[in-house]
Amino acid sequence: MLIGLTGMSGAGKSTVAVWFEKRGFRLIDCDALVHSLYEDRQYAMLVENAFGKDYIRNGSVDRKKLGALVFSDSNALKKLNETVSPFIMTAVTACIETARKQDIATVLDAPLLFEYGLEKFCDLVIGVTADIEIAVSRLSVRDGRSESEIRSRLASQHNAAFFRESCDYVLENNGDLQMLAQNFEDMMEKIYIYR
Repeated sequence: MLIGLTGMSGAGKSTVAVWFEKRGFRLIDCDALVHSLYEDRQYAMLVENAFGKDYIRNGSVDRKKLGALVFSDSNALKKLNETVSPFIMTAVTACIETARKQDIATVLDAPLLFEYGLEKFCDLVIGVTADIEIAVSRLSVRDGRSESEIRSRLASQHNAAFFRESCDYVLENNGDLQMLAQNFEDMMEKIYIYR
């Protein structure tokens, strides 16, 4: 079984991913996978060819500088996705294939699940959402970024309505951790019929 896990920044997706892992699911963390690719010379060359040498530092992608660009400019984000998507897809699908061969229940933690078309590999998709103001508050505490930067980043992502329409299950996280945990437990009872 492969579960796609996605959602808005600041909604609590990482917390849900940890709970799945504690339940014995293998976790494919796409953010961590992509961050590891930033150190890959071939990946860095793709970014350099698309955006220039200013976005490379010591042979690796300057994540902070590239992030500031792509989250403030939708055309730059589109260009980045077009540039590196095949490279990322190869890495992610290799992880998926390994999990399928080993027949291990797996969660694909992918913020850009729909952007990359990864939902087609999943048996079901779970979205984690939160009201914008709650997400902004959480991200300002977590990341220490300015409110305008956070709002710009959130504006470049799908909103809660998109996830409600596109996912098999949605965990709305507008309360405390205990409420999210209860919603997770309720959802897990429903998911187990798929296993």
